[in-house]
Amino acid sequence: MHQKLPAVTLYIRRNSQPRQPYERVDLKRIKPIASPDVYCLHFYDREGKRKWQTVGTDLKTAIEALQAKQRELLSEAPPTPATPKPSPDALLTLEQQREAFIRDKKTTFKKDGTPLDKDTIRSYEVVTETFIKIVKRRFATEITKQDLKDWIAEQRTKVSHRTVCNLYISVVCFLHFCGVDHKRLLPQSERPAPIEETPEAYTQGEMTKFFFACVNEKDNLFFEFLLKTGPREREATYLVWTDLNLGANPTVKFQTKEGFRTKTGKSRVVPLERGLADKLAAWHIKNPDTKLVFGREGDKVEGHYLRICKAVAKAAGMNEERFWLHKFRDTFATWALRRGVDIRTVSHWLGHADIEMTMRYLAPAEEEVAQQGINKAFGETLAVSATASVAS
Repeated sequence: MHQKLPAVTLYIRRNSQPRQPYERVDLKRIKPIASPDVYCLHFYDREGKRKWQTVGTDLKTAIEALQAKQRELLSEAPPTPATPKPSPDALLTLEQQREAFIRDKKTTFKKDGTPLDKDTIRSYEVVTETFIKIVKRRFATEITKQDLKDWIAEQRTKVSHRTVCNLYISVVCFLHFCGVDHKRLLPQSERPAPIEETPEAYTQGEMTKFFFACVNEKDNLFFEFLLKTGPREREATYLVWTDLNLGANPTVKFQTKEGFRTKTGKSRVVPLERGLADKLAAWHIKNPDTKLVFGREGDKVEGHYLRICKAVAKAAGMNEERFWLHKFRDTFATWALRRGVDIRTVSHWLGHADIEMTMRYLAPAEEEVAQQGINKAFGETLAVSATASVAS
């Protein structure tokens, strides 16, 4: 099979006509050139860059130069692959489908022109690889209901129910790409679905005990920051000093930066409680040369705050299983709403895309908080009625 000759075209550069300097040469209808005009070759090199090459004023010499350039580019061209790419209609293996799926995600751009997050693509890579290893099928059309159930059962031994739901969504996207409808394989009653539980918040008493037991200054300040600003874990651990404004109206800006992307890709500004801002300013004076606010030695990101959180709770004599980092964010939202901050403001502080996500924190008060609420609502009224009754 002969290789196709590279595209090299002969032009006349009409120096006598500056407005339309280039005119393509029709070898069947040769036009004379004026004295200032010259012949040029037009082609693209191996890197795809557009090139022009002057080859003189003689037509025969110009044609010989064109043929020589074609041979030159042909010798530089990579060899034709022995095995061509399979056609879109060919039956691909599950692994080939996976490679095509990942390539599709890597070349997908969102409406704002930004690519998918690298962590998202990496998650797709890991989930689909694990799925193929568990189901042990060569082609997507061979996947059965039991394969999906086996994969779900395997995941339940490793992660929480909510995580299983998130992983299942990734698998469903992959199967859809392969032309497989998961709804035909697995009935709705057997598909993992998240249970919208009311976010759990710490009580005032738990926080008092926790901070009393947290003796390390940096750790104490980190947990207070979580409680009073409501960030996600990585938003706090990747926080840099330039994200903070510790002036008269102190604020913190959670934003995408080098090495880190916020969950939504958008930034938000949250006001800082004055006492917290003063503590952060004092901490900066003690650590003037660091970039990260809560970094570990070497100004590296601290990745052990969950372990530290549970250790502090245990030291305070509380059940460490009831302490985790995201619960500080839930507490921030719950306390803010119960103490009078309007829901739209809290929604903005949390970086929620939909106010309905924030409404989950409008949960009924319980125990101590409920008792305080009922006392505040009716205690004074009943006391006044009782006084009036005695007086009469």
